[in-house]
Amino acid sequence: MTLTKLFHFVVRTFALTTLLTLTSVANALPEDRQQRINISSDAMNAGLSSNLVVYNHNVVITQGSLKIEADRVEVYFTPDKEISRVIALGKPARFQQKILEGENPIKAHAQKIEYAVSSEQLQLTGKAYVDRDGNTLTAERIDYDLTTEQMSAEGQAGKRIEMIWQPEKKEGSQ
Repeated sequence: MTLTKLFHFVVRTFALTTLLTLTSVANALPEDRQQRINISSDAMNAGLSSNLVVYNHNVVITQGSLKIEADRVEVYFTPDKEISRVIALGKPARFQQKILEGENPIKAHAQKIEYAVSSEQLQLTGKAYVDRDGNTLTAERIDYDLTTEQMSAEGQAGKRIEMIWQPEKKEGSQ
């Protein structure tokens, strides 16, 4: 396999897996999965022997309404070349995606966003924040199990988690 073919394989595999797993977090717009995947960064390093691909500096991944922005994205592979985990790092790393047409996107950010493929666990750490239509959760750490759809949040010493729920708008009100 030539270096160019390896590069294309790694980029496509990473992009597809990352975007499919992140879209499953939010039950995203179905048409997002049919859109072209775009990845841009200032640098990329792929090490076949280390089973790691790293995108550095100004990493932006888009597909339909999905957008991920990070300073660094790391993709780890098993010895069988299956993706085992994906880590987005930033100050902060950001994620947003629409769930339903006509609604605002879900927005999340943290210093570290990690997805473990085999266990289907998503973890946001370091000033973690999730916002859906003004309903927000802020914590040092937010864990989400995609299989059971269970979520937990932890504060840090001296700082508690904070959740804000907006009142539901009644039909006909503005």
